[in-house]
Amino acid sequence: GAGTSVNQIEALLRTPTESTSNGQALLILHHAGGFSFNTTQQYGEFFSKRGFVTLELKMFNDHNSRPSTLELHGQMMGGLKYLSQHSGVDSAQVSAMGLSLGAFMTVNAAGQWFYEHYDAGGLRFKKLMALYPSCWITSAAAAGKADGIPLYKGMPNNFLEKWSHIPLLILAGGKDSYDSEDPNACPSFVKGITDTKQAEITQVTVYPNATHAWDHGRNYSFPIWGGCTGRTNCTNRIVFSPETVELGKQAVLSFLLQK
Repeated sequence: GAGTSVNQIEALLRTPTESTSNGQALLILHHAGGFSFNTTQQYGEFFSKRGFVTLELKMFNDHNSRPSTLELHGQMMGGLKYLSQHSGVDSAQVSAMGLSLGAFMTVNAAGQWFYEHYDAGGLRFKKLMALYPSCWITSAAAAGKADGIPLYKGMPNNFLEKWSHIPLLILAGGKDSYDSEDPNACPSFVKGITDTKQAEITQVTVYPNATHAWDHGRNYSFPIWGGCTGRTNCTNRIVFSPETVELGKQAVLSFLLQK
């Protein structure tokens, strides 16, 4: 897109065996902790064993090296274009899933602005899956109130005003600190989508006892300054939940295989 720098980045590509390949591809976007957290590996391995070509973008290695939001979205578009040209992949069968920051980007890719700004031509993701996004932030964007939220820097206030009518699945934790442990935060976001067609093809599942980042493999917490509901401060409490990890994998797989 205009004003967005273009840089080559690394990514981890996994290809299924020829006998299991289903012609589909899945772009996997990590969270703000960075690629070095190694959270995406479990998904790359899971979906590549089930016939998908998977690409885990290394958008940045750790949180100190994170580029701008516009650059991150440019990397996402690069992933779509790369996979659409990959041998054995149907260009109309490329989907994307993201975790936290990656989930935020995945939701944004449901809007027309993403494809127009990054010159996608006729390319579109087939399906989008967002795992533990901060839904107070996505709700603000859908209401045209993105101004002043750091994550949306450089993006127009109304960038989610027009939707691309791509099926979207949101998996949320009922005890997500970013959303003040409000289990209705993500369902409320979906209910607030004014585009009737997009609302009909957007699904949300809330795991009542899950926290943010249930798939990080350990329990920990850290302070968040201005990133919680209504730009407030909070402590992000993370509890590893192997059960939720497995439920999430199966939910994404079922969503991808739905006709």
